[in-house]
Amino acid sequence: MMNHKRKTLAIALSLMGGIGYAQMAHADDTDSSALQRVDVIGSHIKRLKSEKATEVTTVKVEDLTKQGLSTVEQVVNALAANQSNIGATSSVGASTGGAAFANLRGLGRQYTLVLLDGRRVSLHPFDGYAADLNAIPLTAIERVDVLPDGATAIYGSDAIGGVINFITKKTSQGLSLGGDFLTPQRSGGNEKNLNISYGYGNLGKDGFNIYADASYHKTDKIMASQRDFASAITAASKPSSNSYPGNYDVDLRDQPISPSSAYPNCPAPTVAKGGVCKTYPSTMIGIQPEVETWSGFAKATMRLGENHDLSISYNITRNKNMTIAAPTPTGGDVMLPSGTQGIVTPTGGATLTPFLRTMPLGNRLTQAVNVQQKLQFNLEGQLAGWDYRTGAGYAQTYATEELVSGFTGINEVKNAYLNNQISLVTGLATDPNVWNQIGIRGHLDDGTYNIASADFSMSKEVMALPAGPLAVAFGGEARHEYLEHNFNYSISKDALGPGMLQSLNTKGSRSVSALFAEADIPIIKHLDGKVAARFDHYNDVGNSFSPQFSLRYELSPQVLLRTSASTGFRAPALLDMYQPNQSQLTGDYYIDPLSCPSMADSCPSQQRYIKVGGNTKLQPEKSSSLSMGIVLEPVKNITASADLWWVMVKHQVNTLSEAVLFDGSHNSLLYYDASNGGNLTGTAITQNMGNTSSSGVDLDFRWAFPKTAIGDFSAELSGTYLAKSVYQLEEGGNYYTNLGQYVATQTQPTFRWQHNLTLNWHRGSWSGLLSQNYKSGYTDQNSGAFASTNHMVKPYSTWNMSGSYELNKHLTLTAGVRNLFDQLPPWSNQQYLFQGNYDARFADQVGRAYFAKFNYKM
Repeated sequence: MMNHKRKTLAIALSLMGGIGYAQMAHADDTDSSALQRVDVIGSHIKRLKSEKATEVTTVKVEDLTKQGLSTVEQVVNALAANQSNIGATSSVGASTGGAAFANLRGLGRQYTLVLLDGRRVSLHPFDGYAADLNAIPLTAIERVDVLPDGATAIYGSDAIGGVINFITKKTSQGLSLGGDFLTPQRSGGNEKNLNISYGYGNLGKDGFNIYADASYHKTDKIMASQRDFASAITAASKPSSNSYPGNYDVDLRDQPISPSSAYPNCPAPTVAKGGVCKTYPSTMIGIQPEVETWSGFAKATMRLGENHDLSISYNITRNKNMTIAAPTPTGGDVMLPSGTQGIVTPTGGATLTPFLRTMPLGNRLTQAVNVQQKLQFNLEGQLAGWDYRTGAGYAQTYATEELVSGFTGINEVKNAYLNNQISLVTGLATDPNVWNQIGIRGHLDDGTYNIASADFSMSKEVMALPAGPLAVAFGGEARHEYLEHNFNYSISKDALGPGMLQSLNTKGSRSVSALFAEADIPIIKHLDGKVAARFDHYNDVGNSFSPQFSLRYELSPQVLLRTSASTGFRAPALLDMYQPNQSQLTGDYYIDPLSCPSMADSCPSQQRYIKVGGNTKLQPEKSSSLSMGIVLEPVKNITASADLWWVMVKHQVNTLSEAVLFDGSHNSLLYYDASNGGNLTGTAITQNMGNTSSSGVDLDFRWAFPKTAIGDFSAELSGTYLAKSVYQLEEGGNYYTNLGQYVATQTQPTFRWQHNLTLNWHRGSWSGLLSQNYKSGYTDQNSGAFASTNHMVKPYSTWNMSGSYELNKHLTLTAGVRNLFDQLPPWSNQQYLFQGNYDARFADQVGRAYFAKFNYKM
């Protein structure tokens, strides 16, 4: 009876979250009743599917899609341990290429390793730090395994904050058709999805299986004008002196002049404010981009003899992201000589600056296309009593950016003024055709990130100890990474708006090799230990050794204790090392602390420039991690866990944030760049900076209620509480925190508490789901008109509800509501994104939306 209870606890733990648990085995079509050894995330040792509980949370994609989630970005954002802050909405007005990234425990996207079937995917070339979640073919994914703990000893660099492993279907048979449609209660933001898959062959009976999956997904844009909360003019709304008709500045005073005698009433959409005509660009943008995704996945598996499976897989995803920003501002980049159109400056120098927004050209439309693909060969099975796995693969991400319309260039605008085609006094064109002449469009930049890799691992229970079998694993990995980012200089050095006037091409590569070993050691009855170690060699930054130790103790049939400790490392990204020095526009507006040292609110503010660049002398970051947890099964069908964790990262590779550069305390890093029109520029070269440290607790609770006449009910709660999130800006410097607050030294807050709550019901062919996603509130950015206040951004909670009906063995229908109670984004004063009045990284601009899904299997 005691052994049965212990086994029940182990199986129960493998069905719940915590800081970890073993992957569920997927019994293939050979023999569904056989116990099969499977790969476990966070380990190279294969185990029986019901043998042990280890450290992973597993989520079935099917369960998340029933909440109305239809993209990998949405799926990852539904994880309680994830604090993503860069996604599709972040691309509005920014050159992110529409990428979306994971960010476990709020440590940063560069510390979360994303895997596909246990192997790396390529990074996004515009970012260079992390894998784009858009590269994952959602319809081919069966489940997501999440290890929110340091795993460098297993997987190497980038796994300091944890690992997210997307698992594709092992095999598939027959034809399957599926689709869904989502329509918001308000206009804009419709979503539609269609997928088809077909598989042939029974791996056990026929010795082979071949299947392919293809899908199409489209999300429509949402304009600020379609959401009252985004288009409202508030005290926090940022007016721009770039208007139409325009203003001009004399002698770089950052005090634009509006010749009001020429137009005493500022025509819409400009407004009279502060003695000049101004615009509110946040009211003219698309707050959600238009996104279109095509993806395909194919896999062929052949059984060789009785113990070996040879497979080849290929996946490709094409993601197109179309963003809409306000018409182009010209102020700060176009410099005119004194005497232009009869206006003479007091100094007589070339210091006339027009502040014109090119309304006749319309909004700026930018199209980013990312194509991610991966080819993988695998051979796995048993050889001489050893479980082995080996493979070779090639992954590539290719991204491009195009200026579609609404853009102009420095030279085009300057010549139009000098040729009197645009009036510096009125800002109006003398000939309407002039706008067709000064508009520019075309290819802006492109980039590629390639990873060629090969790996092997072997594991076996090598001997019997008094407390159980001793299992070991060893293996190695080799890979080559290549990054290239190229600009079309004929456009990038001239185009106003993208902020790439001085951007230069980047190219870099590295080779990595690694050896690793692991042992599961039964110490005494009910006490197991694990030791893992990995040695990595980088040809550009040297060597790193990463050990990991963990213990698991069954105190009783109802109580399990576990703890782990590890060290890790993260190699500097190729972009950190090889990016040339170049200037980029800031995301926010800043006062010039050199010309206005008082930094008073009356001082003019505008976008500035930052000089960024790589550093080949960077050293790897080093980390330490510790966790302690308890798992309880007090009564049948109830399991709960709590895991305390702590992470410290030393010598963090980073740059000073733009807010810190221009806050008046780093004036030695500021200068007027003559090569950039005399604009104020801050130096932010990549360097090894201070430490960052976070700690918190992961909580998980699951309850399967007693069966009732009206059906079976269950409840699941998964939450993460951050107790500490601190960082230094320089070695030995002061510690700062963005925990529950938006601070000037960071571009986003971290949330003290996040949770996901799901209530399930099932009866016969019917099932239902009600889920909640919750984020705690935080202290706002509080800049500009709110600099002296402590405005609190309210907690944000959304509920999703759906019902499903299995009409027969072939057809399943689902209908539901996303954001059931129409929770609109809480008001925020953030000035980092182009969206105004809320933070689009953390809240849903769609509002209540209705969705329907179907899936048909032949």
